[in-house]
Amino acid sequence: MSEETNDITADLATQRGALPLHNMQLLGIAGADNNRRALLRTAGGQTRTVQVGDSLRQGTVIAIGEDRIVLNGGMGQRTLTLPDLAESAA
Repeated sequence: MSEETNDITADLATQRGALPLHNMQLLGIAGADNNRRALLRTAGGQTRTVQVGDSLRQGTVIAIGEDRIVLNGGMGQRTLTLPDLAESAA
């Protein structure tokens, strides 16, 4: 069974320049409060699903909220937030 992607989803998924490609980006968050996972896009273009405690080159995942992820590494804490679709569409 195959489903077609609706026009709104297709437009949002194919916007050029919506995400800076030279940095790691947070693409999405799923799961319940005590078992969240985050989907990241690396600067190299790969996607990776992470959870609290996972280690990345940029640091260890120490928290995942509804719209952000916090990494702790050699340069201190770094927070990645979900892109603002309203700003991306403008």
